[in-house]
Amino acid sequence: MMIAFGTIHGYCQGTPLYPIPSYNITVNGYANFRQNTLSQTLVQPAEKRVLYVEVKTQSTSSDCQATAWVYSLDNTTVLGPFTVDCSEPLQEGIDDRAWGVLIDTDEELIVSVWIM
Repeated sequence: MMIAFGTIHGYCQGTPLYPIPSYNITVNGYANFRQNTLSQTLVQPAEKRVLYVEVKTQSTSSDCQATAWVYSLDNTTVLGPFTVDCSEPLQEGIDDRAWGVLIDTDEELIVSVWIM
């Protein structure tokens, strides 16, 4: 598990960084989405939350998918890799810690990441 996280952390270096929530962000390659830890401490903790990752394309390409890793910002949990298709958003249950998402795409996609 630590090797996988080390790899994800390495890919995050130098990749574009966006806050969670973010909507309709153009991604081609790697992008990192992270909760703001300051705003996280102001929110009353919830027992269970759901993190959503949605991808869509503006082209007519049939290859509309991305790979996503969901990780805790305290560096203890990595979930995935998940394949996210345009036809179905990823929904992953998370706890009250702050979380991030690393996205990898082979073509330009529009990505939205939010938590409810």
